[in-house]
Amino acid sequence: MLDILQIPFIQNAIVGGLLIAVLLSVLSLFINIKNWSFINVGISHATFGGLALGVYLGISPIYLGILFAVSTGLLIGYISKKGDIHEDISIGILFSISMALGVIFLTLTPNYTSDLFSFLFGNILTITREDIYLLAGFSLFTYSFLAIFFRKILFCCYNEEVAYTAGINTDFYYYSLITIIAIATVLAVKLVGVILASAMIILPAATASQIFWHYKKIIISSIILSILVVLVGIFVSYQYDLPSGATTVFIYGILFFFALFVKKLKKGR
Repeated sequence: MLDILQIPFIQNAIVGGLLIAVLLSVLSLFINIKNWSFINVGISHATFGGLALGVYLGISPIYLGILFAVSTGLLIGYISKKGDIHEDISIGILFSISMALGVIFLTLTPNYTSDLFSFLFGNILTITREDIYLLAGFSLFTYSFLAIFFRKILFCCYNEEVAYTAGINTDFYYYSLITIIAIATVLAVKLVGVILASAMIILPAATASQIFWHYKKIIISSIILSILVVLVGIFVSYQYDLPSGATTVFIYGILFFFALFVKKLKKGR
């Protein structure tokens, strides 16, 4: 175990994984309160188009991925609010188009196979120092924003109409939260990939809420669970040569069903 910790890319994976775990755990609460699980699936899949375009153009994929994710998230949010098209339909259309563009761009890029696998399923062992700095900076911004506006954001999540009548600028918090979640989803791609990124932002609060009901306890327990899951996922995937993203999400899935089982047992007493 100590020998593994001396390897530089393992050190990067652990630091990056912990930063992602805490960030997604905090945002997970809002995803679950707003029932945005499908919106997050749409955002994560839409990211693929931007990442692939970055590879095709030979520039940093992460920044184009963020652009695609934020644009898609804001568009989904706008459609959801205006109600011109049903939310589910708009999500399905947008992420299908983006995924199709991603496949086209990567097909036009020579030797794209490894990039495709990494984008779709993640490889936390490829996290670099630059990724860590980006994660740390964005996490600091997110925590500061949430700390300042936490009560208003929570109010909007629970009942947006009442919050609006109370004089809160609900549109600002609505679109700000979507933007933050979209960027966090892109940053999680290296851990779990496009396909599984949505799971890592949905599962923390979904698991914790099976045992706790107060939002503070849900956030704290989500963070602790995510840290443990990511650490175990890194070491198991490295030890047995398994994909890090799939391993991490699978472990979290087991914990979710265990928490659900415990909840049923308590209700049965």
